[in-house]
Order: sequence, then C-alpha cells, then structure tokens
Amino acid sequence: MITISSSNCIGLEQHFKVTAGPGAGKTHWLVNHIKNTVKGSLRLEKTRKIACITYTNVAVETIMKRLGTSIANRVEISTIHSFLYKHVIKPYLFLIANEFNVNVEKINGHETVFPQRSIVENWLENHSRRTDLKHPNTVRQLQFIDDKKKSLWVWLSNIEYKFNTYGHLELVGKKDKAGSISKVARILEDDLLSYKKLNWARGKIDHDDILFFSYVLITRNPFILKVLRAKFPYFFLDEVQDTNPIQTKIIKLIADEESIVGVIGDPAQSIYAFQGANIEEFKKFQLENMAEYQILENRRSSNQIIDLLNKIRMDIMQDKYKNVDEDLPTLFIGDTVDAYKRIKDIYGEDSVIHTLSRDNSTANAMKTLISLDGIDSKLLIKFQECDSNSVRLRIIISSIEAVEFARIGDYKNALEKMRMLFTGLSEKEQVNKSISLLQVLLNTYSTYESEAIMDFYNILKLHNPMAGFKAGVAKDFYNTTSYKHLSICINFKEDISEHRTIHTIHKAKGDEFETVLLIPNSLDFLINPNIENDEEHRIYYVGLSRAKSRLFIAFPRVQKKHLKLIEEKYNIKVEDLSKVPKLV
Repeated sequence: MITISSSNCIGLEQHFKVTAGPGAGKTHWLVNHIKNTVKGSLRLEKTRKIACITYTNVAVETIMKRLGTSIANRVEISTIHSFLYKHVIKPYLFLIANEFNVNVEKINGHETVFPQRSIVENWLENHSRRTDLKHPNTVRQLQFIDDKKKSLWVWLSNIEYKFNTYGHLELVGKKDKAGSISKVARILEDDLLSYKKLNWARGKIDHDDILFFSYVLITRNPFILKVLRAKFPYFFLDEVQDTNPIQTKIIKLIADEESIVGVIGDPAQSIYAFQGANIEEFKKFQLENMAEYQILENRRSSNQIIDLLNKIRMDIMQDKYKNVDEDLPTLFIGDTVDAYKRIKDIYGEDSVIHTLSRDNSTANAMKTLISLDGIDSKLLIKFQECDSNSVRLRIIISSIEAVEFARIGDYKNALEKMRMLFTGLSEKEQVNKSISLLQVLLNTYSTYESEAIMDFYNILKLHNPMAGFKAGVAKDFYNTTSYKHLSICINFKEDISEHRTIHTIHKAKGDEFETVLLIPNSLDFLINPNIENDEEHRIYYVGLSRAKSRLFIAFPRVQKKHLKLIEEKYNIKVEDLSKVPKLV
C-alpha cells in the first residue's frame, strides 16, 4: 500500500482504492482527483462524464460546491440510488415489469414504503403457504391480534435483499425484528416476493428495490453495462465503507471492462450495518491491476485528540498534520447536563459545545438540557402500540416532528412533515395550510410543551379534524404522557442543531467541531476497544474524531479499575462532577 497525502496526484488510467482515517482530507483529495481527471483525460471527450457516487445528498452538495460550476458540469454527482434510478431503472425497468408485476406508469422515484392494512391482508390471504399458518398464528390471528399484527408490520418494515450461498439475491426478514411472530416468520419469509409485488403493482418501490431491480437488469441485459461504460469512463465512489454487497457487485460489473473505478473510504467509520452496509465489502474490495493508497494525515484534530484516536484504533497510526497542542480530553463522571454546564463554566457561557449521542432521545434531551433520568427512550414506540387509530397517530407524530424541526431552524423538513397532513389538496393549498398550522403550533408552544399530549391533540384537532377517544389505553396514554417527553424521541434525519446523534453528523460530509461532548451508552470502546469487529465501538470512534480542539466524554458512573485503566492508557483527565462545587 502506497502512502500519499491529500494533496498528491495519482495516475488516471488505473483502478484505485484509497483508505484514509477521519480528518485526513478524503473529500479534498477526491475533488482534486476529479479536477485532474477532467483536465488530463483523453477519454472524456465532449459528452462523456465522470460518475461520482457518494452516500448522502449532503455529500453530493459538498462535492459539487467544491468542484465549481465549470468542472461540475463534466461530472454526474449523486447517491447510488439516484444514479441507478436515473440510468438503469427509469429507462429499462419495463424489461422486467411483467415478471415482477411492476406498474411502471405509476412509478415516480423511490420512497420509504410502509405496510398498509389492505396490502398485508391481501398478502396473508393469498400466501403460498397459507395452509401452514396454524394456531396461534393463523391468517386471522396475524391480522387481528394486536401484538402479532404490530410485530408483523415491524418485521415487514425491515425485510432486506441478501445473496444466498448460491449467489442469488433473495428477500429475507430480520430475526431480531420478528417479536411475537418469530416462530412463524420462516414460513412467511418463503413468499415475501408476493408481498413486494403488491406494492410494486401500486407503483411503490423503496431504496432497496432500486438496488434489486438494477442488479437483475444489468445481469440479464449486459448491454446496459455497455451503455453505462460508454457514458461514464470513470466511476469514483466515496464513503465506500457505507455500501452494501449489492452495490459492490454492481460496481465490479461496471469495472469489468473499459471504465476506471476508484473507491475511497475508511473501514473504521463503517457504522451503517442496520442499512445493509458491511465493513468487509470495503476491506475485501479488489479489482484487477488496482493500486492501493493510504492517507495517514489528520488535518482536523489537536495532538491530544489524535493520540487518543491512535490508541483506540490499531490498523493505522495517524500523523499530526497541524501539530497543535490543546487541553487533554476529559472524562466527566456524572449527569450529562451537569457535564455540559461544567464545560460552560470552564470556557465561558458563550462557548459553543456540540454534543454527540448514540440515540435520538439523548440528543433531543440535550437540546433543552433535560436530564434523561426517568424518561423512557422507547416512548414513541409505545405510542404507536397504544393508539390503534393510524390516521390520528400519523397526524400527531407528523405534527410533533414539524414543530420540533421548526424549533431547531429546519423549516424545510418542518413544512415537509406538515404537508403530509394535507395530501388531498393542491400543492399551493398544501403549502398555505402547512405554513398556517405550523405558525399556530409554534405560537401556542408554551401552552402544551410541559402538558399531556392530549393538550396538543386538542389544539391540533381545531385545525385538522381527528377521531375522538373511548376509554382505554390510547386515551390513558394521551392523558398521562407529556408532549416534552414524547418529542424527545423524534428522529431528526438532517439535524443541524448543536445536539445531534453520531449517525446524523456522519451523514454530514466532513462535519467537525471545535468542542465536542460525547455521550456514550457504554465505555467499552475505551476499556476493551475493538474497532475492527464491533460497530458500536466504531460509532463512538467517529464521534470522538469530530473534535478539533477540545474533547469531553460524559458517563454516569465508572468502576475504579476501569477508571485507572482509562486514565493511564489514554492520558485522559477525569473529573467527578459530584465533587465539583456548584456555581451560584
């Protein structure tokens, strides 16, 4: 493996693989390589382009901005799903539409497809192994017993495509999502394709369907690959540690002939297993005559933070590019809100602190500096289980999401959530009603913020009629659960606040912050670090690596033996918040 810096150039006509850790300047290197290719290639000509595939829309915008208009016009920058939809699905899906019962005329992009009662019931009633569904898991019991119905819907929301031992793609369900239907899931799994076909007949395809259909199309119709290679003599893929096996297979098929393929990534930052990403895909990615490079610089962090990162990770040793000394990383023992306030005490009330958490509830609690003690992080799931009225549930959840998005300044997503309440209206009416209702909910926020969710419901129903309540679990939940506690569980998919989940900041290309307070659920990533095999450890490694100058970790309590190990191994300063005098 050849060591390069983020400013080095490499040859244009050879497959390549670049491995680089956090803060190494991967995007800087990729942008420069694209510019060099546009200027130096003899194969691009006037109409051919470079395909640059990255993981998120934020990354797409970042790369496009850095390239500048003149160069960006010679490059197709997109996510893998958008690229395949435009160049494979849209022009060629008709070739397999009849076989898979796809209503091509109704398809307009891809989306998250949730189970619908009529679809699920149709599928169960016509299941190929219907006669094997016996008590206590009959077709009727799966449809009407609440616990089984909810488990079935969760399971169907998490089905995925996987290569079997024969190399064929098949649909499978996740065992850990089966809940009370775990004993019958294997039977149901045998006819998942029929469930998919019912959605495809409605013109509904999801993100995974894009990969499935693309793979089927290009393996059955090799001419599609020839068209792609003719259009794009270069394929560059960023953040490859976040891709899944289907994407890898497609890219290798493209690279079989004329196109030059280059991949950039970092196995230690692979944290999307729940979306099908596999760390091994990047580590084992090989093409004939492929050159391998590594960038060992860390241009982001202080010497003290780089030292900590190097002791957690064994496969590479990052160099101190800036060579700047700052304070030692600090481990606070105690409440996370107290830790946040302690940093403010040290560096001043005006200091900006970015908190990075493992889960949504912790990140959202930090937005209003609420201690998580006594708050149920699974409250949103329980809400969905308690309220059987799907329309009312959707209106309440979408409205809470809209309010909370707006409160952190993300009005784009706020209005998107509001518009879901007015889908039957024209686009202009949707926008007008969404803005109007959002203003009402924001103006009355103080009247329901600390009250039961029933108060929020009563305000909302004046503007958007909903079903009322009979005595039971739903009414009890609305009367006993506070809006504040429920809103803490909301998922901010594109959070731009100072308090985010680690997955959120990882989606934001190159996000980095002067001061980071990491809030882990465990300190095992320090006590027994295993970056290579434990995704949980990689998640916290990513969080630590976003700090530029000052790094803090907060954890409620630590055993003495572990405390000593952490202090000595990592040269971390430890502060017990219970022994720090409170400022008044």
